[in-house]
Amino acid sequence: MDTPKPNIYLIPRWAGNIHSDWYDWLELEIKNNYQIEIQRLEMPDWNEADIEKSTQFLAEKIPELNNNTYFIGHSVGCLAILHFLNKQLEADKELKTGGFLFVAGWFEVDKPWISLKPWFRTENLDFPLLSKQIDFKKVVLSDNDPFTSNYNRNKSLWEKHLNADVRLYHDKLRFNQPEEMEVLKEIEEMISYALK
Repeated sequence: MDTPKPNIYLIPRWAGNIHSDWYDWLELEIKNNYQIEIQRLEMPDWNEADIEKSTQFLAEKIPELNNNTYFIGHSVGCLAILHFLNKQLEADKELKTGGFLFVAGWFEVDKPWISLKPWFRTENLDFPLLSKQIDFKKVVLSDNDPFTSNYNRNKSLWEKHLNADVRLYHDKLRFNQPEEMEVLKEIEEMISYALK
């Protein structure tokens, strides 16, 4: 029996939309190479991203979570996914998720603006449960991210909190180019994992 294709959701960066950066290019590459549709979600009021509003929106747009559900997050989109998954696990601790690829994610920012600060309060996130119930956990960072200059600390936080596999790339800033081959490579790895 054929392995079902994964359901992949993409959550944009802060103030981004579903056509920002590499999202259009990536979806076309994945569709052409794997016949998989990436479902890009247009987040509400994403210029002033709000945790409660974001998690509620994701709950409305993602009807089911299971081993075949995967996420791509970019910047604040990574934490939006974590808060959403945490909320779902509060209701059902046995819920399993296929995995995620987080691009330029963070738990700290060098000079946070006011509307960003609530996202740093992660005490409500059940990291051990999230780590246990999410299978594939990959984070992609740059060694010259202008918002999180201490990339080694950022890397160690992802490893500590979620036991994530973190890959550092050189000179990629926030991964904001129209084409990001490194991101494509990592997503293909996630898809290979999902299809095995």
